[in-house]
Formats: sequence, C-alpha cells, structure tokens
Amino acid sequence: MTKRHKRKPELTSAQIDDLVAWTTDMHKDLVPLLCDLKPQSAHYNAVVDLSDALARTIRKVSGDEPKWMQPRISR
Repeated sequence: MTKRHKRKPELTSAQIDDLVAWTTDMHKDLVPLLCDLKPQSAHYNAVVDLSDALARTIRKVSGDEPKWMQPRISR
C-alpha cells in the first residue's frame, strides 16, 4: 500500500515570496485592461473583483499589504 503525501498547513517563506511575485505580476497585467474599459461595464467590475481577490490573497498569505496598494511617498 502506498503512503499518502503529507500535506503542510502553510506555504514555506520561499513559496510565499513566489506567490506574492506571481500575484503582483498578474495584477500588473490587469491594469492595462482596466484602462481600456468603461468603469460602468460588467467586464471592468469583473477585473476589479479579480484584482481585489489578488490583494486579499497576498494579505492572508503574507500578512503584508500588496505593493500596488502601498502609499507611494518619496522624499
């Protein structure tokens, strides 16, 4: 009988870093789509919902605010 793969309760820090990077890249790909759509359209709202879901995922997994949500303060 084969042993089952033991699943972990959390991602490793390297996996979290990868997930945050992939999610951030995905968000960057969504931004041009938003620029081409009317804010009143269903497709615009669907893309915004997806962007919000990506941000929630980063917050839950890493505990940090997504880079695109952080204030841009330069001095």
